[in-house]
Amino acid sequence: MVRAGDVSTAADGWREAFDGSRLVPAPSPAVRRAAESHLAGSQGFQLRLGRLAAAPLPQSPEMPEVERDLTHQLRVTLFDQNHRHFFGKTWKSPAHRMTNNKICFNEVLYFHTSVRLPSTVVVLELVLLSPRPDGSQQALGRGFTVLELFTSRPEAQAADGDRRLDLHHGSPRSLLHPLLKDSVDYSSLLKTIDGAHLDCVVKSHPAMVPMMHLLPENVLVSGDENIPGLAASPTGDALLRPQLLKMLPFTLNRLTISLQPSLETFESQLLQLINADCHNTKQPGPEGALSTVAIQERRLHVGVHNGWCFLDKPQVVVLELLASGARGRADSTSKRSTSDSSAPSSLPQVLGLRSSLELKVTNHQALAIVFQLEYVFSAPIGRETMLSATSSSRAAFLQCLRWGIFCPFQQPADWKGEEIQLVLRGGAKPNPYGVMVYGTEMPAKAQSSVPLSAPGTTQVNDVITFRLSSGLERKASSPKASLRTRQEDVQHERRLPSSPLRVQKRLPAASPPESPQGPGAFSAVSNIAHLEMDLQRDGDVSPSAQNEGAQLEELPFTPVHAPVITLGMNVPSSSSVSSRSSLAHLYSAGFPQIVDCGGQVADVLDPTEPVHFDPQREETDLLQGNLPVFQFLAFTRIPIAGAGPDWPRDVYFTFQFYRFPPVTSQQLKLLTSNRVQHKTSDPLPCVLAPAGKDGTVNPGSPGLQVQFRVDDAFLRPGEKRWFLRYLALHTMHIDIWDSESLLLIGSTAIELKYMLRQGKTAVQALHEVEVLTTDYVGEDALLTSAGLGQRSASGPMTVHTIVRGRLHVRTGNIGCLVDAGRRRVADATPSPSHIITPRKVTSGFRGGSLSPRNILHLNARIAAQPHRPEIDGGRVPLHRRGLRPDDILPGEHHRHEADGGRRKLDCMAAVLQREAKEGVKAVKATGQTREAQLARERLPIEPREERSKVEGIANMLSQAITTQHLLFASLGSAEYMEFVLKNPFNVPQTVTILSDDPELSVIANTEEWQYFKALTQTPTPLEENMFQWEEGAPGPRVYLRPKESIHIPLKYQSFLCDHTMALQGPGYLPTGKGSQMAKKNLSNIVAAKTIKVAFKAEDGKPMAICQVNVEPTPHVVDQTFRLYHPELCFLKKALRLPPWHDPAVEAPDGRTHISVRCSDPNIICQTRMLVPGEPQDVYLKVPGSPSPTVKKFFVMVFTDKWMAAPSQIWQVYVHFLERVDVGCVTGQRTCQSLVLRGKQTVRKVKCFSSHPKEIQVDPEGVFVLPPSAVQELQVKVQPWRAGSRFLYVNAVDVENQRLITAWLLCLNVHQPVLSKAFEVSVPVGGGRGSSRKITYTNPYTSGRTFLLRSDHPDLLQFRQDKFQISGGESYTIGLRFAPSQSPGSVEIMVYVNNLEEKTEETFCVKVNYS
Repeated sequence: MVRAGDVSTAADGWREAFDGSRLVPAPSPAVRRAAESHLAGSQGFQLRLGRLAAAPLPQSPEMPEVERDLTHQLRVTLFDQNHRHFFGKTWKSPAHRMTNNKICFNEVLYFHTSVRLPSTVVVLELVLLSPRPDGSQQALGRGFTVLELFTSRPEAQAADGDRRLDLHHGSPRSLLHPLLKDSVDYSSLLKTIDGAHLDCVVKSHPAMVPMMHLLPENVLVSGDENIPGLAASPTGDALLRPQLLKMLPFTLNRLTISLQPSLETFESQLLQLINADCHNTKQPGPEGALSTVAIQERRLHVGVHNGWCFLDKPQVVVLELLASGARGRADSTSKRSTSDSSAPSSLPQVLGLRSSLELKVTNHQALAIVFQLEYVFSAPIGRETMLSATSSSRAAFLQCLRWGIFCPFQQPADWKGEEIQLVLRGGAKPNPYGVMVYGTEMPAKAQSSVPLSAPGTTQVNDVITFRLSSGLERKASSPKASLRTRQEDVQHERRLPSSPLRVQKRLPAASPPESPQGPGAFSAVSNIAHLEMDLQRDGDVSPSAQNEGAQLEELPFTPVHAPVITLGMNVPSSSSVSSRSSLAHLYSAGFPQIVDCGGQVADVLDPTEPVHFDPQREETDLLQGNLPVFQFLAFTRIPIAGAGPDWPRDVYFTFQFYRFPPVTSQQLKLLTSNRVQHKTSDPLPCVLAPAGKDGTVNPGSPGLQVQFRVDDAFLRPGEKRWFLRYLALHTMHIDIWDSESLLLIGSTAIELKYMLRQGKTAVQALHEVEVLTTDYVGEDALLTSAGLGQRSASGPMTVHTIVRGRLHVRTGNIGCLVDAGRRRVADATPSPSHIITPRKVTSGFRGGSLSPRNILHLNARIAAQPHRPEIDGGRVPLHRRGLRPDDILPGEHHRHEADGGRRKLDCMAAVLQREAKEGVKAVKATGQTREAQLARERLPIEPREERSKVEGIANMLSQAITTQHLLFASLGSAEYMEFVLKNPFNVPQTVTILSDDPELSVIANTEEWQYFKALTQTPTPLEENMFQWEEGAPGPRVYLRPKESIHIPLKYQSFLCDHTMALQGPGYLPTGKGSQMAKKNLSNIVAAKTIKVAFKAEDGKPMAICQVNVEPTPHVVDQTFRLYHPELCFLKKALRLPPWHDPAVEAPDGRTHISVRCSDPNIICQTRMLVPGEPQDVYLKVPGSPSPTVKKFFVMVFTDKWMAAPSQIWQVYVHFLERVDVGCVTGQRTCQSLVLRGKQTVRKVKCFSSHPKEIQVDPEGVFVLPPSAVQELQVKVQPWRAGSRFLYVNAVDVENQRLITAWLLCLNVHQPVLSKAFEVSVPVGGGRGSSRKITYTNPYTSGRTFLLRSDHPDLLQFRQDKFQISGGESYTIGLRFAPSQSPGSVEIMVYVNNLEEKTEETFCVKVNYS
């Protein structure tokens, strides 16, 4: 058994924090007023105290004139002006000396408060400290000032900003003077000290929200204060960016409380004292037997306290009477009603808890578990209680009897699993619950009537015994026992008598600290048989819910996967690192020059210098057309581990420029020159040459040139400024692929701002950018294939950035003239306005028949009217198809659509006339038959004509009230418009607005409407609460007065688009196209559609119709991500957002409202608002697909609240591969079988690996895969680096260069067992290495052949890589260490393998370069 000491000795750290955290509560009326103003939520603030100028301060005769011993201190307290009440806790700064009449405090204070009222201010007092002879300090006030925190606005936001506060004469106690009550300006009543002021900064601090439960309200603390539960910061300011310690679950069980001398004696003496006190304070009356106070219930409060406050609301449980030494439920004697403790009973001697408690505790020495024993008494109600006659005859009140604390992490660690015994205290001493506790002293009259062993005299023996165990280590209890316990609990609840308090299952645990509780009436409710205290926190729980089990609580969890960093935060460097000889070799290749329209070479810009963008100069440029040009010149290989020196041999590129379709280049071969001498450390760039499908190099100029024409024929009206903004701010993402294996080599990005011409005829810039890729090592979620919950030995994932090479790209922009005589139809029409006004119909029905032919004539005239672009069956505007509305003539409709009924009658008449030639008699009969048949045929035709007339009239009326609007929309962008709706009737109407597409909706929020009006600069009136929303209504409703016109705000926004992808592989052009072009894939844009918005009157008939014709336009792709994942399983990835610092979109609390949307509704995409200054991630959850499927989607990132336009659009590719788990050892070959299944046709297949030196696939060459056949592939893996890694294997159709199947090899590589270890020193520099020898003995009796391998072939070479040795003989292994130019050390592994590449011995050689 572990015995815990007293509170004064066992919890020094907690006691020190508790004694220093005493505070004065805020005035109750102010708290109620803040709650009524909906400001009850606490908000964090930061107060930065700067320099105080105090020249000259008034001298005081009380202070000595010795300046060398005088120091100054600043004291800060919260004050309520309305109630003239200081509250909270006064903060005192360290002592500072005055220098040149200035004091530099440089202190930062933090606090949080819910009393966010204009009357809440901060009082700062300057105090002069002087030493006394006894060593203490004498304090004298030298002035004070008042800092206002909140404004008088209803939202009571903090008045953030820099302040300069003037100091006033006197003491802060002068604020309590009646003249200053309700005074706003103190300057007229308080005298200001000339030249004395304090500089400070106050601002809101949202970072305090996660740690507010660790600190009470209205307490001013500095960043270096000791707050248990808060992790220490290396900067010394733990509250600037608070980091919480991890909460550990603990279980408290087998709890009993023993009161001395015995429980019966203790309660009997307690009741005697309370009854005596009640008889002394009450008037005598005929209460009779009801005049006795009885014990109703025994409770225990358990909470976790950090010295400042409780980390969570304390739990309240009900104690039962147990037999001495028992740990379960008592016998039948303890099950009786305990309302009268004076009943004779000998067995119950202790109080016990029949269940266990779950606590969350932080590993900190000053953290304590606090216990409070509380009794519920039922007292009789006298005549003076003013209760009605219908009230019950007894009332309940609470009284705290004992309390104690236990610091689990300050006591010795041997309490785990042991029984802990803790001493309980009583008396008038401060306690964490802030209540009055039953004391040790008793009146003289009470002492004469009780034995000498009174409870107060034996308080030190009142103990609580319990066991504390970790929730993570505790084993689960038996299911049968748990079920039996729950059944007993339910039966026990059913036996309880009815009580008015059953609906309120939890009474207040204690009074507030400012009003200590004592014996007295607590409530008017009586007859309390059992005040049940539920362990759950959410109200009542039915017995059926209890039988289902308790709700699991989520533990703190941090994902182990690292986020993917956007290239927008780390653009590859474009500065040239090649030598002059490499550049000379590059320019001698004969690349085509970029020239302007006059044949002059374009001006060369330096990509290392900044570019000054002047939009006005671009708009006034005479050359309004632009011809952006991209020339891919060369690629510089960088040797990497696992690949040969000539890798890659062929490449191709994929990228997307602006809103042009994505581009996939043709195959480009890397040409090397053997005539140029160069060093190995400075590889020459390989010139890119276009190659045909058979791999032969095409004649002509080297390199690949791709150009885009951006002129008025491409740009929409007003789009040029967005194109220039795109060039100035964006980077273009480029993926580089291996043409043979179709594996991704790497990615890079090029800044487009060097394509801004700024008035020049043409510009060009040469970029040399790094091609980067990422290597993921140690990702548990993918690499562990064992049981659930196990983690990889390598720990969390580590992301390594690898440079695969350098790409040489020349960018240019050539200015072009625009033909003024060539005008487009879109230019002839004005730019679309945001206000849609219904057109007055000038052409109506001019009389005549309403046959379908005339209706078509009328529709043709309506379609030919100006400013009414019609949409054809393909839903493409006519001017985009090269047609004009006038080209559709009525005659065309007449030729294609004849009158069906008339043609049928003519045919019948011709047939009957032919039959009439048989005779006169036949003619008579035929004539009668003809008339009858014609009558029969006319019957169904006439109703059909009538129906056509009705449809024609309805169509004509619908066309008359329909207003068409052409809309250009792109993915994620909101298009705003206002429809002018007029009530044509002389009576008021309530109009219902119906849209046949949810992507076109009505803006009902006034704030959103105002935002879009300001964004589009629409000067129309704004109305609040204009729409009515009723449950079950098909749409919003709006009220119109007679002949009134209003503006209906509409918004179109689409987040969905087509994700059709082109096949993976390089593109090939027909013969004769040359090498200056590239294949352009189909662009993924939103779907074209026609949306009708009907405005229906009260009778259900349309009053007006707005037809919106949506024409899609491609969107801008800011960045591209390519992710690889195993097939048929969910991808969970985080993409890190770049930091945004846009004051226009920041919220008042300093946060940027960031929201995300995904173009695929089956993908979960979300982000979370974090602490300002911390990085924010976008979380993706993508459903899996079979290999080698590539899933493509777009992620839109919005930084404005109403998501008007995406700030960035990301294009994400997810490659799903067939997963293969391989466990292996470094230096040793491991074989794994793969299965390749044939498709519908015969294919020639070759397998490629991402690391040819570590992975070999058998068969190595090209093999034929018949249809529906099964081919077994043997993969031989020989890794040289330990850890968890990802490697890739592709099966490629070599004829069509298309990917058939892809595998993701998840390697879990372990270190081998070392046989011997050596250490050698190699001198640095000199150009010469060092030679050493190692002796190896053949352990076999027969001769063997061995192979020598090393994991650092660039640092260590063997004299012979292969040797043969007889049985039992020794062989000397010659080692040659390469020289190094820098000091350091490295460990090199030497493997002795057999012919099957199985490791026989492993040596570790540590090389010290010195």
